[in-house]
Amino acid sequence: MGLVLALAVMLPAMQVDAHGQGHREPVDAIAERRAIPGWNKPLRVPVQKQGVSREEAAKKVKQRYGGKILAVSEAKKDGRAAYRVKGLTGKNQVYVVYVDKRTGRISR
Repeated sequence: MGLVLALAVMLPAMQVDAHGQGHREPVDAIAERRAIPGWNKPLRVPVQKQGVSREEAAKKVKQRYGGKILAVSEAKKDGRAAYRVKGLTGKNQVYVVYVDKRTGRISR
């Protein structure tokens, strides 16, 4: 068993190119490639975030209207998913606006 394992390590690795033709690559070349960190890890592509979170909706409304945010709840506005944000102005007036979940657009 040890002899077979030793022979397998010493033999060059077989590679197949795009035309189906095999060629041998020295074991040292494989070892060099494996010495590169992350050579066999999948490539991670950042996924662009979709939509607006509840916290982002509240922050957006507070920046636009000021005052204090009283409540944020999920709702539908014109058939679209939205957040219903209830706030209190600096003059103690209650207001309600909607923030589109997908676009972040504020509407009354």
